[in-house]
Order: sequence, then C-alpha cells, then structure tokens
Amino acid sequence: MKKIKLLFLLILIAQLFFSCKKDGQLIEAKGYGKLAINSTTSADIGPLLVDIDGKVTDTLKGPSDNASITTYTGNRKVRIYEQGKANTPVIDTVLNIKTGTEKLSFLYTGDVKIIGGGYDGSITPAKGSALAQFVNLDKSLPTLVDMKIYEVYSNDAGDFIPEEVAYIKGIGKNKFSPYIEIPPYKHGDFSFGYYYALFDSATGATVVDISTYPAINWSTEGGGQFRPDKVVSLGITYDASLGGYTTAIIYETQLKQ
Repeated sequence: MKKIKLLFLLILIAQLFFSCKKDGQLIEAKGYGKLAINSTTSADIGPLLVDIDGKVTDTLKGPSDNASITTYTGNRKVRIYEQGKANTPVIDTVLNIKTGTEKLSFLYTGDVKIIGGGYDGSITPAKGSALAQFVNLDKSLPTLVDMKIYEVYSNDAGDFIPEEVAYIKGIGKNKFSPYIEIPPYKHGDFSFGYYYALFDSATGATVVDISTYPAINWSTEGGGQFRPDKVVSLGITYDASLGGYTTAIIYETQLKQ
C-alpha cells in the first residue's frame, strides 16, 4: 500500500514539473479578461481585423461595430488594420488587460483618427436634459467651425421659427468638442426638434445655414427625436441621400437618473 502511495506521489510531482516547464521556461500562470472595442468608420473604410498578440481574433464592420474579446490578462499587443494593410494599422498599441473589462473606442475615417471618446461620467446633465459633443468629419468644411443649435417650432400662424438654445465655438477635425448641455423642448407639441447652423470660426461666415434644417440626431434608432438624459458624441457629415448635412451618432449612452 505504501509503495502505491509513493508511486502516485512521484507521478504527481513529475506531472507538476513538466507542466511548469516548456522549452526550459516557466509557464506564466494567466487569468482571463475582456477587451471591449467600439469602432466607428467612414463608408469607404472596409472591415477591420483585430489582431491580438499576432493572431486575428475578430473583425469590425463599418460604419459602427462592437466586439467583446476574451483574452489573457497582462500586456497584450493589439493591432487593428484593414485587410491587406497590416503594415499601416489603424491601432497599434499595448494594453494591460485585467480580470475585468478593458475598453477601447476609436473613430477612423482615413483622414481622421480619434482614439478614445464616449461618455466617461465626468459631467452629468440636469435631469431631463441631454449632453452632446461634436467632431467635424466633413472634408469640405473649414478646419474649425462654430455651431449654433436651435429649437425649431411653429407659431399660431404656421411659421417655422428657430430659437437658439446653445452655441459651441471651435469644433475641430481631430478631437471632440467639450460636452454642451441641451434642455428639453421648450415649445412642446409645437416643436419640430433641434437643428443647427455652422460658421467659419476664422471669418464668421455662414457655411451651413439653419434654413436647410440639418438635424441633431439623438439615437441610432429614433433619429432626431430628443431623448432626455441622453449623452451623444456626434460627427458632422454631409449625407448625399438626404441632400444635406446631418450628425452621425458615434457614441451614445442613455443615463438612468
């Protein structure tokens, strides 16, 4: 009986010894974490391959996609690139993955690349209001534009009246503007929603007139209908199908207040 126990103990020790070595190296004990990726790309950008430590693990499709990838904890080499363009990646970085979830958000249009973005909770709107931030994604617009946001409503005579509710200076093409708080509709059932005008920051000249009614969008599902307690990051773009300017949803978060 003692010989059997001794033999079992020797086998166990041998298994532990060989499992801890590989090619003369100790195998590092690893846990698992998640990498949550939120990507936004322009229409001309094809699918993006997600490469972690030299292995393609997922594909991101435009214009907006999400991926949740389980991977080893520790420093992971993350590269994201268009198929056939591994030498010119959109993202090429090292992320320290912990047991929880590491987040990576980015916007890429070919001309513009913004890593980060999305709501971080650093500012909270008044209950019933919303937060919006903007980035200029249109090549034909000036590098910096100022924006006036209007609530457009109708009076008893049926006239459309734009009432200014917010003003943002210096919206650029390489980062999001600061958040601005936008209140609920003031004119209730007479309101048609929020629209904007754009002005050249350098000259003050109007580049997008309010009379063309470019809309502020609040949801990928509900379009221009104002959403209270909503936080949105929006890209100013020209939509050929609409024949005018609009705002594309890049990131959106519905708060619970």
